[in-house]
Amino acid sequence: MTPSERADPKPFLYLAVGLVVWWLLPSGVRRIAREGFYEFQAPVLSAESHLRDVAVYWEKRSRGADALVRANVEQARQIAGLTAENSRLRQTEEENRRLRALLNSLPAHGDYRTLVARVVRRDINTWWNRLVLRRGEKDGVRLGSPVVAGNSVVGRVTRVHRHTCEVQLVSDPDFRASVNVEGSNEYTAVYQGLAGRPFGLPKGVITHLSAKHESPVSGAGISVFTSGSGGLFPPGLLLGEITGELAKTSDGLFRMGDVMLHRQLFSLDEATILVPTAEYIGEEFFAQ
Repeated sequence: MTPSERADPKPFLYLAVGLVVWWLLPSGVRRIAREGFYEFQAPVLSAESHLRDVAVYWEKRSRGADALVRANVEQARQIAGLTAENSRLRQTEEENRRLRALLNSLPAHGDYRTLVARVVRRDINTWWNRLVLRRGEKDGVRLGSPVVAGNSVVGRVTRVHRHTCEVQLVSDPDFRASVNVEGSNEYTAVYQGLAGRPFGLPKGVITHLSAKHESPVSGAGISVFTSGSGGLFPPGLLLGEITGELAKTSDGLFRMGDVMLHRQLFSLDEATILVPTAEYIGEEFFAQ
């Protein structure tokens, strides 16, 4: 490297001397110098900010009406998309809350596992007789499995297909179950569904309730629960409430009365299938 190509050390020397002098100055002098520099720079920064604002203003003024319309349309589209997304999230939250409440309301039955199933079909002409659920053989559904909504009886599975199953409702005239009435587990009775109009009230009747039962003759408001006898339903599931009188039969040995079923039967979006985990008598009964 020739002497002419070597870097001139003078600028670095001047810089070093300047730094030394700066640090040797009293702190008050250095502070005054800094403030003076900032005061000198402030008008330049302020002017630059004003110029940016003016540029943005004239840029917006120079836009045509079509551009503004397009911008408004795009903004409206974005707002509509966000509104739809917010509505979807609210529906998902509500569905999650409802399913949690449904699962939390189920009674603890160690001999059953629960399957929540959507209702996929319910015909008007068989509204109180049957419905179809979106669970089937592939999900492990078994014949005769109880179907509930919360702690209330919906019916029982009478047919199982690959992806769906058919449920005989508690209001069907061919539905029967062994039940207890509120206040006494000593005497059992027989419950049977009653046919009704598609949009009428779901009803049933209890028969063969022992006349020794100490309930008042007017049994209005007395709840009816499954007894667990026979092995088809676990005990303690609600069917409905007795309405009117518990009238004695002609021989005086039994009482009978009408039962108003729970209102969840009016409109069911889903139900819970209680699938037995052990040997189950209902499977052999409905397979015949």
